[in-house]
Amino acid sequence: MIQNKLMLAMLCVYAGMTLWLGSLAFFGIGVAPVIFKTLPSKDLAGALNAVILHRLNMMELSGAVLVGVGFALLFAASRDKKTWVSVALLSLMVGLWCIYALILTPQMNGLRTQINSFDAPLTTSLPFVQTFRSYHVWYSRLVGTNMITGLILLVWQTRHFLLLAQNLPQKANE
Repeated sequence: MIQNKLMLAMLCVYAGMTLWLGSLAFFGIGVAPVIFKTLPSKDLAGALNAVILHRLNMMELSGAVLVGVGFALLFAASRDKKTWVSVALLSLMVGLWCIYALILTPQMNGLRTQINSFDAPLTTSLPFVQTFRSYHVWYSRLVGTNMITGLILLVWQTRHFLLLAQNLPQKANE
């Protein structure tokens, strides 16, 4: 029974981390740069990017839910300090996601409506452009921090799963 819960926990955690980190990496490397290099204007690229970002944030949230389910299953098999560290790292990632997806993104979208054009902004729009850019810098930093935290969690959790799997034969014999 414990072995099945551990396997299901591993499946959920790895599926969730793959979804979350993979979507962030693909967007950051394969989508956003291509959009801004290919489309003829920053305004058009930004509008398309905003639509894709919303969907990306939903993919991240789906990944977080899967990882959370995996950790809930893991609690049934092991409630040690290593599991709590994993939960703390996931909580940090969800907290960062809340800041950039639920706070910064709506503020940036609101500023986009006040800026006539990023390609040729009016003088009256320049303060909004500057604020938008500072939010974008913070958005990028927080996403980058989430990527690093996610990679740390992935390595940490893999090590934890390996230790749990090694101890399973001993628990089965007891």
